[in-house]
Formats: sequence, structure tokens, C-alpha cells
Amino acid sequence: MTDLITTNAMPLPTSAAATIVDIQLAEALGYQRPTDIRKMIKRNSAILEAMGSLRHSGVMIEAGKGARREVTEYHLNRAQAAFIIAKSGTKQADNLAVKMAEVFALFSEGGLVAADAAAEAKLAGIEARETERRGLIAAEEREGRDAAFAILKRR
Repeated sequence: MTDLITTNAMPLPTSAAATIVDIQLAEALGYQRPTDIRKMIKRNSAILEAMGSLRHSGVMIEAGKGARREVTEYHLNRAQAAFIIAKSGTKQADNLAVKMAEVFALFSEGGLVAADAAAEAKLAGIEARETERRGLIAAEEREGRDAAFAILKRR
């Protein structure tokens, strides 16, 4: 998979960011219909945007009988690609997800450490964002419980 992530020379919001085109990822993961990956990306767009800007561009494709139409092509960063890999459920995706889980376990056990201060700062940022997301989830759950109790009290 790392050979599929390339430096993107397209005029996107941040130039030279490592990305993978959605269809290339789908093909590497063994999707029968590679365009199906776009449905998953759309369904999970809010989560993907929490990992960075969800970059996309309009591209022209040739549909049946020479007709041309524009479709949205997504350019995923490494974190977004890892999330989609974990959600995909193909044999190739499951294999990569196992590898990611093993690397995560090694990191969690202290087997991998930040190479320098910049990497340490990135890890701290990841921890802070995860803590923030946990707080938002807890607040959402509290709000849901409060609403349910309010409905029950009215009865």
C-alpha cells in the first residue's frame, strides 16, 4: 500500500501532501467495483474530515456510448486511507488492518517511539484530538439520555 501513496502534484489546498486516489486504493484492496469506495467515503466523511481535509476534485469520465460526466474523485491522506482500509472488509483490507493493529500494539507497548521532537508533538496532537472526540461522544450520549428522560417524564 505504501507504494500507492504518492506526493500529489495536483493543485489541491495543500500542495505536495502525500495522498492516495480513492480508485487506486479500492483496486489495491480488491474491490469488485472500485467506485463503491466512494460510497463509503461519503458515509464516513465527517469522521474522515476529523483526520484532515477531505480533498476531492471533479474528474470527467466516459460513461456508456461516449457520454461524458463529472464525478467526484477523493484524495485521502494516510490516516484517512487507514480508516477506509479498516472499514472495507475485503481480504486485502483485512490483511492490512491486521498489520496496522500489530504496529499499533507494538507502539502501545512502547516498542515504537517518536524519532524526534516534531514526531513527539504530532503524537501529542493525536492524543489531544482523541481526547476531544471522546468528550464529544460523551456529551452526545448525555444529551441523548437527557432527551429520552424528558420524553419519559412527559408521559
